[in-house]
Amino acid sequence: MRRWIAVVVFAVFGFFGAGATACADVVPALDAARAKVAAGDSAGALQDLRAYVPSHPDDVDAARFLGDLYFRVPDYRNAEATWRTIVARRPEDRETHNRLGSLYAAQDRVADAIYEYEKSLPSRGGFLGLVEQHRRQGDLGQFQAQFERNADDSPLDPRAQSFYGSVLRALRNYAAAQRYFERAASLVPKNCGTLVDAGNNLIDLARLNDALRYLNRCLALDATDYAANVDAGEAYVELNDETTARTYFERALVTKPNGSEALVDVGYLEDDRGRWKSAVSYYVRAMNADPLESAAYIDLGYDYNAHELYNLAEAAFIKGLSIAPDDGRLHYMLAVTYNVQGKVALARDQYTLAIASKEPVVVRAAQAELALLPPQPK
Repeated sequence: MRRWIAVVVFAVFGFFGAGATACADVVPALDAARAKVAAGDSAGALQDLRAYVPSHPDDVDAARFLGDLYFRVPDYRNAEATWRTIVARRPEDRETHNRLGSLYAAQDRVADAIYEYEKSLPSRGGFLGLVEQHRRQGDLGQFQAQFERNADDSPLDPRAQSFYGSVLRALRNYAAAQRYFERAASLVPKNCGTLVDAGNNLIDLARLNDALRYLNRCLALDATDYAANVDAGEAYVELNDETTARTYFERALVTKPNGSEALVDVGYLEDDRGRWKSAVSYYVRAMNADPLESAAYIDLGYDYNAHELYNLAEAAFIKGLSIAPDDGRLHYMLAVTYNVQGKVALARDQYTLAIASKEPVVVRAAQAELALLPPQPK
């Protein structure tokens, strides 16, 4: 998302990184399934995992990926059943709760989505999901006020400070969020989670050198920290030092070979060097690693669009919208794709949906391009 401003200024399309998630062990069955998906045999991967998972109930990563594949079909009933089986055995599995939140959000089951996103905290996706669902429910102000009270009533509680900072970040109030992230980091100065939160948010504020100071403090404690390496790499991309950036992304991929965020970021670097086919391979790997993350769909669609493979571009954006229906970037990019093909009515619809999003830069870009379309026929 941080790259979006540059995209709107310099080009019609763009590339987007993503926040980091927890590392998961990879097992042979999961590797085999990912390989089949990468080769275009998603049905075969689903069939294999459907046979494998019931007899291997402790292989949570394989079960989670099976749910992901169902979700992509989409087969929401089986996706829900698969993920529910996981949380029944492991009630504290935040990653799976976050997936259930996304599933229920896609089905407009607001109360269920809120419940699952709450169970996923402190994941960043959980906070983003809660803000959106409380906005839909009409009680976003009360939701925010609750976390603000908790932070102000417990100034020495790093969790309360971090949680309210995360709510503010999800609301895109980065300046206010930074105060709370820095309070949390000062209370637990050797906690990588709080240091990464502070550094990540500073990148959104374009305070890149300050961000690197926090991220490097984490990496001094744990040089393998996936999130810190990804965010440090993204800071160096913004500083136009792609050589250093790639070093951090590759370190992240050593820690987490299927880390979708790092894969998308390396794909971006490949694109920037004119190696678009290599970039596409990274985006596809990222989609296979985390089918619920929209960044890979956006960047994949960009490459197809840039090479006038419009049907493939449309398919990438539409698939992304199936898992992130409120993503303003995807609506905007799909609108542009329709527009360059002369599909004006479809473009108008997508620009309108992009304007309805809560992303100011997206809204401004969509408004500007919508105004240039020919008048709607009466």
